[in-house]
Amino acid sequence: MGIYTKYFSDIEFEVIIPSFIAGKETKRLPFKIHQVDFYPFDMNNKKRNASNKRILKILKKSQPDIVLFGYLRSHPEVGLIHKKKYPLTKWGIFIHAKEAIIDSCIVKTNNLLGRYQRGYTQREAFFYKKILKEADFLFAVSNFSRNLLLKQGIRRRIGVLYPPLNKEKIKKINGAKKILGLQKKLVMLSVGRLIKRKNQQKIINIMPSLLKKFPQLHYLIVGDGPEKENLQKLVTIHNLKKNISIFDKVDDKDLSLFYSACDIFVLPCKFIKPNEVEGFGIVFIEAGAYGKPVIGGRTGGIVEAIIHKKTGYLVDSSSSKDILKRITRLLNSNDLRKKMGKNGRHRANKEFNDKKDNLLLNQFTANNSQKLSPH
Repeated sequence: MGIYTKYFSDIEFEVIIPSFIAGKETKRLPFKIHQVDFYPFDMNNKKRNASNKRILKILKKSQPDIVLFGYLRSHPEVGLIHKKKYPLTKWGIFIHAKEAIIDSCIVKTNNLLGRYQRGYTQREAFFYKKILKEADFLFAVSNFSRNLLLKQGIRRRIGVLYPPLNKEKIKKINGAKKILGLQKKLVMLSVGRLIKRKNQQKIINIMPSLLKKFPQLHYLIVGDGPEKENLQKLVTIHNLKKNISIFDKVDDKDLSLFYSACDIFVLPCKFIKPNEVEGFGIVFIEAGAYGKPVIGGRTGGIVEAIIHKKTGYLVDSSSSKDILKRITRLLNSNDLRKKMGKNGRHRANKEFNDKKDNLLLNQFTANNSQKLSPH
């Protein structure tokens, strides 16, 4: 929604999304939605080809001036095929991080690098590099992601477009601690998928040491994912059920309660070779919008999301000592928390607002295009 509000809200705008996404949220959106089955990890099979035909049919009917692909693997060949028939159409791709690491993720036959990590066969690597070179424009979510492509031979103009905040969801809730039953607590918060890369387990492991200094400390973990059971076991092992709460069923619209309740935000993300890395880290900006100081791993695009020693701290995600040191410093000083929180709020409001901006359109189009169809 942030991208839509900032760039496309006053033009004709349609979206193509995977069929499995449904519910009340999609029905309330202020633009037309088409749903199609996506097969991002299946190249040139019958199902993918059938989906491509379905997408091309939608594009033929809507006749967009610009087609934007949300991910490198979201059937971008459709843009190439559509343009051959409609040469005035321009098409581009948003590049994140994992998918931008191609050369070091080439596998022989099975494209699984691990249980949740996907690689590229030689054929796929060649195909996607060709797509990246032929698209009319590319947008990276950070300079980190942009540099990943440049280092792999994608020598072309790549715009950096940080994800904007959706200001409609930034609503400070008075008495949030009371609502959560944490009135007299110091509250530490993590928001993110429960996967190894997010590294919530590191915080759980140092909680016993933190509680010795701050017995009133409570750690909130918001998110869901494959590491949930392991994190719950870790909480039990350390006997921390009274000090740590995991909320795995929280809608985006309800995140305000948790951001409002916390005193500091921490997510010491790490890089897991070959391609598990953060492209940016919008949660650090969201926390800043609530006036909260942040702590994040010094990896990937997070170094652009946090201004070290100003909006928060960048830490060595493998070092419990470093993480413990920075958390302790913030918890010890209410003045420092307020100062960094104020800096974070100022930056979020100034640099990541969703105020109407035609930068994306004006930068890559000769005229003011009137119709877009991102997917």
